[in-house]
Amino acid sequence: MALGGRQPRLHPYLQIIVAAFCVTAAELLFKRGAMATANDPAPLGIIGLSVLGSVWTWFGIVPYIASFLFWLNALRRVPLHVAFSIMSITQVLVPLGAWWFGSEHISPCRWVGVLIVLAGIFVVAGPAMKAEEQL
Repeated sequence: MALGGRQPRLHPYLQIIVAAFCVTAAELLFKRGAMATANDPAPLGIIGLSVLGSVWTWFGIVPYIASFLFWLNALRRVPLHVAFSIMSITQVLVPLGAWWFGSEHISPCRWVGVLIVLAGIFVVAGPAMKAEEQL
């Protein structure tokens, strides 16, 4: 039981980061599920529904739901424009995960884009986080 009757919580900004990592894990698992069924000749394969036959896809749904829950909880305390800017860290994490775990090639131009996204996150979210600390 928490002290003073209050439930311990993750800081809302940390919840957004956890949500971003959950989305990243989900996307990597979805990719693995899609690749596992890429050559499925069944009619469901033509429209993409055969991917639901892969256990990897179902494993990916779990972190996606977790991300949704963390995201909604964080939105209670963080302005949407700030939260959404921080969540764009997935534009960094997903390519890194695809490169690291999926051996996908990331072009130099994409790496530059990743750096620009990181800079944008700090420009938008940094001042908001500092302002909140002073409250």
